Amino acid sequence: MASAKSPVVRLRHIRHEITALVSSVEGLGDDAILASHVHRRALERSVEIISEAAKSLPDRLRETEPTMPWKDIIGIGNLLRHEYYRIDDTTMLSILRVHLPGLLPAIDRMERRLAEAPR
Repeated sequence: MASAKSPVVRLRHIRHEITALVSSVEGLGDDAILASHVHRRALERSVEIISEAAKSLPDRLRETEPTMPWKDIIGIGNLLRHEYYRIDDTTMLSILRVHLPGLLPAIDRMERRLAEAPR
């Protein structure tokens, strides 16, 4: 069993959170998501997990995807944990609708790189 700190496992965590979250709100409009306490909290928690997993990835691996805003991905988790009142609905919806789907192809490439790397 792979360690939870393994980059492979962390990438799987990111993938799972993105796909599960996007699937759970499929067909819902922004107003419906914002009106639902459960959906809002699921969004926030998934983003926290993604942030924490990204923070645990080795720098050299994150550097293989330089167009990804890693500093922002990691930073949003700190805001959600410590300054949640500063996060507005527009930001969270943008993360859900734009940024998470945009992160998924980078996660795919990173997983492939790790799978192809000599052991």
